[in-house]
Parts: sequence; structure tokens; C-alpha cells
Amino acid sequence: MLIQLVKRSRLAVNPADISAMFIYSSNGDLVLEVKMKGGEAYRVRHQPECLDGDDIYQVHKQLMEAQ
Repeated sequence: MLIQLVKRSRLAVNPADISAMFIYSSNGDLVLEVKMKGGEAYRVRHQPECLDGDDIYQVHKQLMEAQ
């Protein structure tokens, strides 16, 4: 099963391939970082107010429920 991380680019990941994920603040923006077992890292900015923006709390919840 794939979970969409970024609406704008339609980037999706397999939750089974995630090694770590966390939410942090960077320059006043909230960011979800997802690290994969293969070494890749994806960063998603919290922008739920934008039409094609992402709600990182919703994405984080979907990823946690899928594991």
C-alpha cells in the first residue's frame, strides 16, 4: 500500500519502507521529515490552508496507522 506524502507532486511512499519520521519546526514552518530504509529523506511543509498544500499531521497519522 502506498500513502501520498505530497499532493502537489503526488509523491507516495510505502509505509513498510520507512525507517523514521518526525515533525519539527524550521524557520517558523512545521515540517514532516520521512526517512526511508534506503537512505532517502523526504521533507513536507505544513500548508493545509493552500489548495494543494499538505496537512502533515494527517499524513503522519495515516503513516502511523499503516505500519
